[in-house]
Amino acid sequence: MPTIYIKILTINIFMEKSPELKLLKIDIDIDPKEEFKKRMSFSDSQIKKISVKEKKSFFYKFNFESVFEYSGKKEIFENEIYVFNGKIIEGNLNEYALLDGNEKEVKIPDFENYYFMAKKELKKIIQEKTNQITKKLSLEFEAKKSEIEEKFRNETSEFRKSIKEITDNLMALAKEGNMKKIIEEKKLIESLKKKFNFEDIEKDKTMEVELETQKHILNVENRLLRTTVIYYPSFNFICEINNMQVSKSFLANFDPVSEEFQGAICDNCSGQTKEVYLCMSGHITCKKCSVKCDSCKKGFCKKCLKNTCEICSKKICKDCSTRCFRCSKVVCKSHTQKDKITGFYYCTDCLKRCERCSELRDPYSFKVSKKTNAQICEECFRKEMQEKVLGGVFDE
Repeated sequence: MPTIYIKILTINIFMEKSPELKLLKIDIDIDPKEEFKKRMSFSDSQIKKISVKEKKSFFYKFNFESVFEYSGKKEIFENEIYVFNGKIIEGNLNEYALLDGNEKEVKIPDFENYYFMAKKELKKIIQEKTNQITKKLSLEFEAKKSEIEEKFRNETSEFRKSIKEITDNLMALAKEGNMKKIIEEKKLIESLKKKFNFEDIEKDKTMEVELETQKHILNVENRLLRTTVIYYPSFNFICEINNMQVSKSFLANFDPVSEEFQGAICDNCSGQTKEVYLCMSGHITCKKCSVKCDSCKKGFCKKCLKNTCEICSKKICKDCSTRCFRCSKVVCKSHTQKDKITGFYYCTDCLKRCERCSELRDPYSFKVSKKTNAQICEECFRKEMQEKVLGGVFDE
């Protein structure tokens, strides 16, 4: 494979002079509160108050000029690179209503890092053009180099041919014994050798190749022509929501250029949500983290709705949970009952049904009926005793 001698000078991005700095403003004509309401929904609460604070947001356009110089030619290209939110984007300002910016209205932030990002992107953009020209120059140079080598190869071949002819002639003259001719031929050989010095020939060839190398150098220079700083209003919101029992505030923000809306942050999973649920304990939750108490049907978050009925496995809130006085199980209202005599709460598993009144009662308070000899609750036993006493009085 032939050696490639092409040299590409380092691509230099520089500023010959202070580049032009232009300040533009995007005229945004929207009602931020309406934009907020369009993007947020509240399933179990309503908006009580929205506060809006405007802030200035920025993005940048860098205009570069790239000059490609090679083979006596000069090609000039201009590229514009947009940087928005720390990323290179495809930009077009024609879709916006633009006004001249006011330096008194904003403080232009430091954009040096964005400039370096744009500079790096420019190298990527011009790399394809650089590769195309380099390939072309390489092919042209190799063709020229081959011509030079062929020329010197032919000259060397001619010299060797001449020396061979003279040498052959000397051999013939030697047989004839013609000393005068032999001396003349030897002088001719010495003269040719002096004229055709191999070291000088090699130097001449190297010099011609080096001259062609210089002719096929690619020089790329890049210059920042203009930096355009574009600013526009974005909006931060403080929204207070409430339901019949609790209220809660959360933050949100909206960028009208990117149309990016950042909603509330779920207090459970920390994810963003535009569909807000309000926990009865005052937590903001997303739909995935919102749950309802199976007993009272009120909304809670997963962090707050921790209790489970140990009889029916219902998810129940704190208000709907009762701990059995006897076995200490946590149970829902459907599976608990208050004993009228003791005032204690028991789960249905720890109660016994009275065969007389059919109510569930504390089995340890049951007594044996004098009439039926069956176990009945204390309340029914008391009634039985009262009836017996009253019956004895009236019998007298």
